[in-house]
Amino acid sequence: MKQLGKMSNKSVSKNESQMLTDYWQVERENDIETFVLSENEFLKKYASTSYFKKLRSLETFAIYQIEECNVCLKPFTMVLNDRTHVKSYMQSKNKCCRVCGHFDSSIKNSNTK
Repeated sequence: MKQLGKMSNKSVSKNESQMLTDYWQVERENDIETFVLSENEFLKKYASTSYFKKLRSLETFAIYQIEECNVCLKPFTMVLNDRTHVKSYMQSKNKCCRVCGHFDSSIKNSNTK
């Protein structure tokens, strides 16, 4: 997985943009991406700021490039909405693009009936 960028559902101020950059910022070592700031470091840095409160009303996303779909073997992009989702997806054994994910899900559901 490789982070391609970040985006928000609203326009943000310069301070808010920097806060979101810090939230999503990753460093890459040996093909493994980790967040630069931990959740605690991020909170310590921004929790007392006035613009941190606006974070609750913003929807922010990170866009990731996934090397290979487990079904069709093609690379694909994925939009993830928070760091917990990113960590969970990174640890997932099966990474499927939307098309193959829906197909795989429908097969599993039809086999259980």
